[in-house]
Amino acid sequence: MKKYFLILMLLLCGIAFGSEIDLRFENANQLYRSGGYDKAAKLYEEILAQGYESPELYYNLGNCYYKLNNLPAAILQFERARKLKPQDEDIVHNLTLANLRTEDRIEPIPDLFFINWWRKWTELASADQWAIIGLVSLWLALCMIIGIFYIYRSLLIRRIFSIATTLAVLLFAVSFLAAIDRHKIMDNHKFAIVFSPSTDVKSAPDVQSTGLFVLHSGVKVELIDRVGDWNKVRLADGKVGWMQSSNFKVI
Repeated sequence: MKKYFLILMLLLCGIAFGSEIDLRFENANQLYRSGGYDKAAKLYEEILAQGYESPELYYNLGNCYYKLNNLPAAILQFERARKLKPQDEDIVHNLTLANLRTEDRIEPIPDLFFINWWRKWTELASADQWAIIGLVSLWLALCMIIGIFYIYRSLLIRRIFSIATTLAVLLFAVSFLAAIDRHKIMDNHKFAIVFSPSTDVKSAPDVQSTGLFVLHSGVKVELIDRVGDWNKVRLADGKVGWMQSSNFKVI
């Protein structure tokens, strides 16, 4: 009896916690709509500090920082929102507007057309969603195979099921590869936003090393290596150098 009572109490606490989060989120939204961007940002940050996250939460927080002219913080939150919902038009639009206001203009190295196409395709869903699509398509393929060999005798239906099975298997393969690709990007590729107004990117992880170029706040960099407090970063245009972790925040 005590066991079931404990489970019930945990469920009720979870529901109450969710209701409290929803209420605070709506209060923050009302503050934003009334122009209280600073107070709204603090409420959004408090929700994040409690372990809750969503693309809408990051997006709204980014809008607050954009209104407060805190560009690096706005870009950071928009990037976090896009990480969870890559194809959302509002997120991409506001991120583009924020990037246009940064001081540095970095032209990315163009990808081959099929790489660019594959990347856009995989961004249509998250790794978990692709995995679910793959499992469903595999299940459908197995059901149709059973239908072909054990249920239906009509030649026409068997041909239709054979074509559908082939398509389902292809969808499973594509979904499986897309899930792996999205998982690798999420786990192995780490990016950050520069917050320092101006920072020298060095040729080695040493203050006395040669300065290669200067970056300003709002620039997105890829983290590719680390030595102590120094991180090796790569820009979208292929430039590589070292900078201290105090100059950026990880997406």
